[in-house]
Amino acid sequence: MENQMNNPGQSHMGGNAGNTASDSLMDKAASMFGNMNLNNIPDSLKQYGNTAATKVKNMSTTQKVIGGALLAAGAWYLSNRSKSDYKTNSAAHAARRSNSYDPS
Repeated sequence: MENQMNNPGQSHMGGNAGNTASDSLMDKAASMFGNMNLNNIPDSLKQYGNTAATKVKNMSTTQKVIGGALLAAGAWYLSNRSKSDYKTNSAAHAARRSNSYDPS
């Protein structure tokens, strides 16, 4: 079975008929990575990418699932922490700008 990304003559509606959000995301990803020139990537970065891919490939499915869950949990934590920090700081700045702010 051929990959839809490598066959420009084939419709993207294949197995996802009616799922325009998924199609749109795949189209965006294809256009973003389709314009990349791999000759501009430094050799050290290519070597690091190959090493990382080999190490991930050698992991068990359980390790991959747990690692992915930990990455998602960490990203969720950092995004929520930055939102709460922003809300706290914006309230503090608003209080400083108002006339009713009493530093004592």
